[in-house]
Amino acid sequence: MFERIRLSFPLAQFHRYLARGLVIGTVFVLMIFSSVVLQGQGRAGAESPVPGLENVNPLRDIVLPRVIPVIAADVSTTYGDATLINRIFFVTTLAMVDAAAPYHPTAVGVYTRFERQPEAARTQRNINVAMLHAAYHALSGMLPERQAAWREMLSENGLNPLDEGAQANSPEAIGSAAGKGAVAGRIDDGMNQRGNYADTTGYAPMNTAYHLYYPSRWQPGMRRQGNGVYTVQHYVTPQLANTEPFAIFDPRQLRVAPPAASDPENWDAYKSQADHVLAVSASLSDEEKMQSELFDNKVVSLTYSFLGLGSANQLSPQDFARGYLVSLAAAMDSSIVIWQEKTRYDGVRPYSAIQYIYGDEPVSAWAGPGRGTAEIPATSWQSYLPEADHPEYPSGSTCGCYAYAQSMRRFFGSDELNWSQTYPAGSSRIEPGLTPASDINLSYATWSDFANSCGEARILGGVHFQAAVDASAATCSVFGDLAYDYYSSLMDGSAPQRAPAQPLEPDPLAPAISAETAAKSLPPTANSPTPESCERLSDTILVSSPSSAFNCHSLGDKSLPVAGKFIDAVELTGALDQGVQVCFKKSGMLIFLEKNSGQEAISLMTSYGMGDLTCGWLDYPGIVILASGVNPAPAPAANLETADSDDSVTPLTDCRLTTTYWLIFRVAPNGASLDEIVPNGAQLTAFARTTSWFNVIYEGRPGWISAGYVEHEGDCL
Repeated sequence: MFERIRLSFPLAQFHRYLARGLVIGTVFVLMIFSSVVLQGQGRAGAESPVPGLENVNPLRDIVLPRVIPVIAADVSTTYGDATLINRIFFVTTLAMVDAAAPYHPTAVGVYTRFERQPEAARTQRNINVAMLHAAYHALSGMLPERQAAWREMLSENGLNPLDEGAQANSPEAIGSAAGKGAVAGRIDDGMNQRGNYADTTGYAPMNTAYHLYYPSRWQPGMRRQGNGVYTVQHYVTPQLANTEPFAIFDPRQLRVAPPAASDPENWDAYKSQADHVLAVSASLSDEEKMQSELFDNKVVSLTYSFLGLGSANQLSPQDFARGYLVSLAAAMDSSIVIWQEKTRYDGVRPYSAIQYIYGDEPVSAWAGPGRGTAEIPATSWQSYLPEADHPEYPSGSTCGCYAYAQSMRRFFGSDELNWSQTYPAGSSRIEPGLTPASDINLSYATWSDFANSCGEARILGGVHFQAAVDASAATCSVFGDLAYDYYSSLMDGSAPQRAPAQPLEPDPLAPAISAETAAKSLPPTANSPTPESCERLSDTILVSSPSSAFNCHSLGDKSLPVAGKFIDAVELTGALDQGVQVCFKKSGMLIFLEKNSGQEAISLMTSYGMGDLTCGWLDYPGIVILASGVNPAPAPAANLETADSDDSVTPLTDCRLTTTYWLIFRVAPNGASLDEIVPNGAQLTAFARTTSWFNVIYEGRPGWISAGYVEHEGDCL
């Protein structure tokens, strides 16, 4: 499978800098360029002469030493933001692999296809030149603000960045087209690169950094940026869930079971998983701390484990790029599904749950950098690793490691790894100068050891519950298989050329909460609190608003003119022009009873779920009723509500109906709502029916109601 050429591995010093976490802006970049790029490329002043391009590994020796410090400066100082780091590496390496394809006997590119090059042209120099030009154009498209660095990357190796090849089959022309093709192929893939990777989904958290209103949901954390300067987290790239994968599969067909223990209704499990995180935090060893730091650094853990094994296997430069692409693709594809499920469940992180459970009570745990284990208030607890800026469940890092490990097993044909990482005394990023107390070597004999330790590291770091790790470990190896299988079809030439990637349709199981609605769910500010009458209203009703110019009254079953069963109700009076959110701690359908000039009007409210809450938004006075059942009402035993509605319509001449439930009034059988409900006990005449629906007139308008929730008299078939 591999084209083997023995090459040097000049990145050891670079590796040590990364492992020690010396990633501090310009100082780090200059250190990398002076100590690694100069050393690896043998520029003037280095001890070794400039090597010929036929004797280098472009990805390992030239591209990565140039790109990694830029990522530290521009993307992620800790190398922890996997989604963006992986994207830059993925598109760049994809371009290089496509550029090398025409020099292989059968391989084809993903987004660009070239004429198969004759044997005489398949020299290592031509392949390397093509791959370097591909990397240059890919990086210019991915990080155009660093254009000067990418030009130097070529010019310092004797290549002209402006040379795109006078002949179509020259390595410069092939590389340039492959680089541009990779960018064009992924520019509109759903990640919103043109919009600087800003969210396109409308996601907004249900909690704020200041208060956990919904203890099953993610709470953005606060990060200190300097003395007295703080920033609030935002969900990083939630639109990743809508990104087209590398392998050929439908992410919507791959699902993870819900995080039952993150639901405070399951109190024993909710508390137990938080207590497990606390127990691990209280007993952290130096080795466990460094293990958590290793796998939090996606460059050291994921990239350098591959580079070490690739060098040990003496891969040719093109196989180096191919193997790295397979690993990157597996990790990327896994993150698409994980982000899909993260958004779907919006799970609470340990730091929020621990504070919710214990408040100011003392807990035994790691007390912060240099403080060891101590009794501290739960409100002061912090995870060893900084909290990630996205929901907790399932674990993205664990999934990426399992996918990555499986792709490497397939690529190298073995579980064998034999990779280690040494941390000198005091080299910790979290506790610099203190941890570890003496040199520590972390070693992984197999990819299985690597993946298991990666998942365990997320518990040691305090950023995940065990269930999130277990769910990913059980699910994510498949992405390694999918990536490798698609790569194999590229290598044997059977893969069809891909059209430019396009965003996926939004996940139908994602919460249907728009940014506008979610913004309305934000709790009141300190300067304009929700009235006390609402805050002390009931244990089962939560009311929040930026206004205090209204009042709340719990009604129970008193004075309600609406016939039928209900669960709970609240009346809001006063000025509601700034809007009010009403949530009930049970599921059901929301009905709004408006009282205006002595007249009463009943209507169906638009509701949305937040964990176990059923919520609605209103901006004028009235009564909000939580009715038993959900919207739409649950189907009876005959399942008429969801029966096939494509059968024929039968006219009726003598059919009288009495509703037995509040029913959604629809424009057609099983069609869209007419934004109105037919109340329980309404007496109607039916003019036609299908198997599952009756056609009636209500309030002067024709429409359809479910046949499963009525009593009928006469000839109703």
